[in-house]
Amino acid sequence: MKNYLYAFLFLLAFSSNAFATHVAVLETVADEKAKDSVSLSDRQYLTNVMREQAVKELPASQNYTIMTRDNINAMLPPGMVLDECEGSCLAETGRNISADYICQARVGRFGGMLTMTAELYETAGNKLIASFNGRGANVNELLTIIEQKSPDFFRTARELTESLAAEKEKEAAPANNAVEPVAEEKPEATPAVTPVAETSSAPSNVGESIPANVEAKGGSVARWVFLGVSTAVAVTGGILTYVGNKKAKDAAEKGGDVWQLEDNRDKAKSGQLMRGIGIAVLATGVVGIGLSFVF
Repeated sequence: MKNYLYAFLFLLAFSSNAFATHVAVLETVADEKAKDSVSLSDRQYLTNVMREQAVKELPASQNYTIMTRDNINAMLPPGMVLDECEGSCLAETGRNISADYICQARVGRFGGMLTMTAELYETAGNKLIASFNGRGANVNELLTIIEQKSPDFFRTARELTESLAAEKEKEAAPANNAVEPVAEEKPEATPAVTPVAETSSAPSNVGESIPANVEAKGGSVARWVFLGVSTAVAVTGGILTYVGNKKAKDAAEKGGDVWQLEDNRDKAKSGQLMRGIGIAVLATGVVGIGLSFVF
């Protein structure tokens, strides 16, 4: 029993990253009129500060994963340029890199001053859930805008995630309540059986105990079989997830001519599909293992 419990805990730890809420903070981009005033290194630093704020408001202890710059670049389709990607394009990009939320800041110019605009999308529903705007005379003032406004900006994602989780719990509550009347009817059935047991002979009682033992033994065997199958399914899902992720990453890192890029893009999509199937299979196996211990 202990060995199966340890295996279950190991699989839970292995799959925890698959069930985390992933948040992608894309690189800050600049319009043509603002590129001369905000260098690439300045934009990268602004992105780093936004990512830092995301880590503070969406901590790993609450099951959030803030994707790193390397993670995002490895999962982006080869040759994809995000400078002109806005609105639904951002949400689609988030789905391509398996992010639950995705955001990006954009620097521009208005009335001789630098402007800062940031948008946060929930990728599954293709929804804009938060944004902020500001302007300043220089990059330092844009940095101040990020420090002041990004905490509430990222807090919106946490509030939405908690709200969705609460809705799921409410939907599950009626199903739990529906079981209660069945449990209450059991004591009523017991008195009806008692007189029959009293009038039966001793051989009859012995005969009743044998099927009970056989049934208990059969249930125990079925549980171990179910546990073994669930463990195999979970391990298979873990392997598919790892292989698919590695395949997508390797394909994304390869270069080459136009034909090679097209081939690598197809391989990356195939790897992402395999990873998604692996996560689903892994989740099914872990749930099966948990049910085998519950029942």
